[in-house]
Amino acid sequence: MLGMDQVHVIRHKVLVEGGSIRGVARQMGVSRNTVRKYLGVSEPVRQEGGPRERPVLEKVAPRIDVLLEQWGWRTTRKQRLTGSRIHRQLVEEGYRVGITTVREYLRERRRQAQEVYIPLIHRPGDEVQVDFFEVTVEEGGIVRKAWKFVMRLMYSGRDFVWLYDRCD
Repeated sequence: MLGMDQVHVIRHKVLVEGGSIRGVARQMGVSRNTVRKYLGVSEPVRQEGGPRERPVLEKVAPRIDVLLEQWGWRTTRKQRLTGSRIHRQLVEEGYRVGITTVREYLRERRRQAQEVYIPLIHRPGDEVQVDFFEVTVEEGGIVRKAWKFVMRLMYSGRDFVWLYDRCD
């Protein structure tokens, strides 16, 4: 949509200066239909619409879900279930649906199934993770038990490790 000032310029050039619709459209870089539309109203009104209805998708979506469930175990990663394959099956079953509708549905389904990753932010010196546990070590051919202390500095991701002979 054009800005408010551009709408007023279009109206001024045609109504006040007497320019032609074609000339103003060429000069402003818009279509003649756009010029006519803004000549018909004194103030442009933004038309807000909710989500549009998708009757074809509403009919086909349950069947796509069933196909994905049925075919999912029969295919390998290389034999992926593509939108084209699912679209072909739907058309063979008599559904009147476009390939774009199928692909958009699959894309949205994949997007919703993705795991959300929220990166953790650690400031220097704020956090560490510490663990202390028993391990078995081999030292000079002799196997013995020792206690391992591990401390991970969360900001740098570096580890500090130390072995102790005793737990006390």
